[in-house]
Amino acid sequence: MIKDLNINDDKMRDLYLRDLAVGNIQGPPMGRISWDKPWLKYYTEQQIIDFEVPSMTIYDYMMKNNKDHLSDDALFYFGKKISYEKLEGMINQFASGVLESGIVAGDVVTVCMPNTPEAVAAFYALNRIGVVANMIHPLSSENEIKEYLKESNSKLLLTIDSSLDKISNIIDDTNVEKTVVVSPSDSMSLPMKIGYNLKFGKVALPDNNKFTSWKKFIKEGRENKISDSFPFEKDSPAVMLHTGGTTGKSKAVVLTNENFNSMVEQFKNNTSNFERGEKMLTVMPVFHGFGLCSSLHLPLSLGVGCILIPKLEIKDIDKVFDKYHPNHILGVPTLFKGILKNKNMHNKDFSYVKNIVSGGDLVKDSLEDTVNEFFGINLSKGYGLSEAVAGATFATGDYNSYGSIGIPMIGTNLKIVKPGTDIEVYQGEVGEICIKGSSVMKEYYNNEEETKNTLIDGWLHTGDLGYYSKEDCQLYFSTRKGNMIISSGVNVYPNVIEEVIESHEAVLMCAVIGVHDQYKGQIPKAFIVLNEGYELNEKLEQSINDLCQRNLNKYSIPKKYEYLEKLPQTLLGKVSHKKLKEYEQGHVLVKSKR
Repeated sequence: MIKDLNINDDKMRDLYLRDLAVGNIQGPPMGRISWDKPWLKYYTEQQIIDFEVPSMTIYDYMMKNNKDHLSDDALFYFGKKISYEKLEGMINQFASGVLESGIVAGDVVTVCMPNTPEAVAAFYALNRIGVVANMIHPLSSENEIKEYLKESNSKLLLTIDSSLDKISNIIDDTNVEKTVVVSPSDSMSLPMKIGYNLKFGKVALPDNNKFTSWKKFIKEGRENKISDSFPFEKDSPAVMLHTGGTTGKSKAVVLTNENFNSMVEQFKNNTSNFERGEKMLTVMPVFHGFGLCSSLHLPLSLGVGCILIPKLEIKDIDKVFDKYHPNHILGVPTLFKGILKNKNMHNKDFSYVKNIVSGGDLVKDSLEDTVNEFFGINLSKGYGLSEAVAGATFATGDYNSYGSIGIPMIGTNLKIVKPGTDIEVYQGEVGEICIKGSSVMKEYYNNEEETKNTLIDGWLHTGDLGYYSKEDCQLYFSTRKGNMIISSGVNVYPNVIEEVIESHEAVLMCAVIGVHDQYKGQIPKAFIVLNEGYELNEKLEQSINDLCQRNLNKYSIPKKYEYLEKLPQTLLGKVSHKKLKEYEQGHVLVKSKR
């Protein structure tokens, strides 16, 4: 098998390194994990040989994988099932309307949508005709939306009607010539549509030709303009996503067809138990890589239907599970905390659930234990960022130790370097996580300087700190580089402190930041949200402080504590350390418990 003439040099080297890692052959290690790739012991020879990056567009990849199953259900949305054939029709109709409006291949169209069938159709439609999809959050502020539109020079915008007021206020300051407006009820079943419109009413469009409804827009398009898909072009821009801004200013990440399709091929090697006809709970938003690729493009490309949730209400999550019985659930830790908090979710039979995956933020061991026990299967974990389509490593099966974020996805390389340099550190030593592979972005849009600082010799410098364990050949996350606290010259990692505090029975959530200290430079401060039924008093405060004294070194013990009603979050639902730092500097955040 290894002598197969179709195997390229890179694969031959990986096969050799795998043989070294599993002990099939003897030889000295090179001393750098990026050279030795010890994680390859978890992959089979066949997986290494078979992995290829598909040379086709995102649209062609999804449709090719389903061409013989067009009657299968692709989307589930408020009582309505949409087959692959119906979805293809929606894609063609929107693509026709886009072409009719004068948009050409290479242009950028902005999609400001939650998880609805129209958003899915638009994403694939734009890709089919070679137009770049600029995916943005509908809850972004007016000024943010305006900047996104101006930066991308979008002439066409697709938006949900709840964002219409904001867009109306700024649209004249952009180059947008047409705004297509979607109602959440547009694709609902008739009874649900009637109920929705009676409850919320219809949003009236502004009385000018810059705004049109989804229904009218696709009707005006001429389907005969769609023949063959736009041809695949290597490394051409396909999608723009925006970084979460947890530690700094958001940037537009340019991703390619290869980025998206390779993620699906990589995921298939790490989690092989997807079966056609199953269902995934698609609650992660389409404007984020974790939602758009892992929760949408991945399942659709594998024949797994997506249960679209535009706005998740945790109080109703039990009804979603009872109605659809999702087999696969991908979410951030706050989703799983919400599920556990819903009392109606307890004492149910979850034998239909096959995969539960957490990404987007670090999973504390205590939460991992609780989720494992709750669902009766082990939680898988992923690590990534928008710059790598939200997926770089994966933890499941034999490589899913507590606290780890797994091993590099197949075809991805990893190194840990001394921050600010390209010098690799020893295994077990904390440094900046760097990755290289087919899921790594093309560039930051119109930002050559940031691209140059982040992509160095093909390596994506993530700004995240972690270490690679020699014992189990797995990666462990420490913190964002911008969140690390340096106290009296000692590195202090907030996640370690947070995990200790969250192990207290009274604590629901905790976030730790560094605050200024005249003598030590920085000291840790903990912001804490209590569980329901617990009242803040001196005894409870002392109990939490005692817990820290017993389990943390002296540099990591918080010198200050503050109790809040809730922690600030990014638009994706991750705890925002950036907003906590702003709050500490005097900005308004949220009313304190005391």
